[in-house]
Amino acid sequence: MFHSQRRIIRVLGWSCTLVAFLLFAFFVGTVHTIADDPAKSQESVLENRIEIHPQLMSGAAPVGEEAFAELAKLGVKVVVSVDGQRPEIELARKHGLRYIHIPIGYDGVHEHACKAAAALTKQIKDPMYVHCHHGKHRGPAMAAVIAQSAGWLDRKQAIELLKRAGTGSQYAGLWRDVDGFQPQPISVELPKLVEVAEISTLASHMVDTSLQYEVLLDSMKTNEWKVSDVRLLQEALRESHRVCNEEMRPWMHDSVRLVHAMESQVERKDFQELRESMTRLKQACNQCHERYRN
Repeated sequence: MFHSQRRIIRVLGWSCTLVAFLLFAFFVGTVHTIADDPAKSQESVLENRIEIHPQLMSGAAPVGEEAFAELAKLGVKVVVSVDGQRPEIELARKHGLRYIHIPIGYDGVHEHACKAAAALTKQIKDPMYVHCHHGKHRGPAMAAVIAQSAGWLDRKQAIELLKRAGTGSQYAGLWRDVDGFQPQPISVELPKLVEVAEISTLASHMVDTSLQYEVLLDSMKTNEWKVSDVRLLQEALRESHRVCNEEMRPWMHDSVRLVHAMESQVERKDFQELRESMTRLKQACNQCHERYRN
């Protein structure tokens, strides 16, 4: 009996030792893994950065010295901006980076941008970082077009990229153009790649705003509202807000907030409130136009 007890104690002792060893190994292995993972051990200053291919990343606009330094450290040589703002070309050059500017809207990746994507894949052999403003909508869409043009992603993978980036479903044009991507014909003339494209003026942004406003006027007549239409008007106003003068900013800001609130009104199908919002929006526009356009 005593022999059996000693045997049981000995087995239990070995079991405890084995469990302790396994726990120690797991702990050490976990620490080692986290420490060796740069993405976890060092937070990136580039928001929404996604690695798509060894030669292609997308994310938010780099802001400040630290962001451009990180791009250089990551091996990026070319920064592609699809935002309407003028790129920080001087800061990029300071860190050995080249800028290419291909501004697009939230309504889709237009034909010129698709041709520019083809030009990028033919002319640029260095790692690229594609960005818009937030790095969730226009940037990933353009990156998806570039990746398909280069043969790095197929259509299904390109759509998955948009999902991974969090591209808003309300931007139907971006999804449409990524899903319907077609390679450029060999004979097509490709555009010149420039550091700073001809940037849209406030007047051109207001044209976009006016067109989207007309869409909502038609919606009001039929009560067939779409959140995507409201969002496009909101983005047009935001772009106008970014380039307008200081006196206009409060009016633009109020208009953006007003249109933002209309999204939930559309979702609730509160047609009366939508009509009231459209009336207030027209009043805000008229107030600005009386001073700057009429």
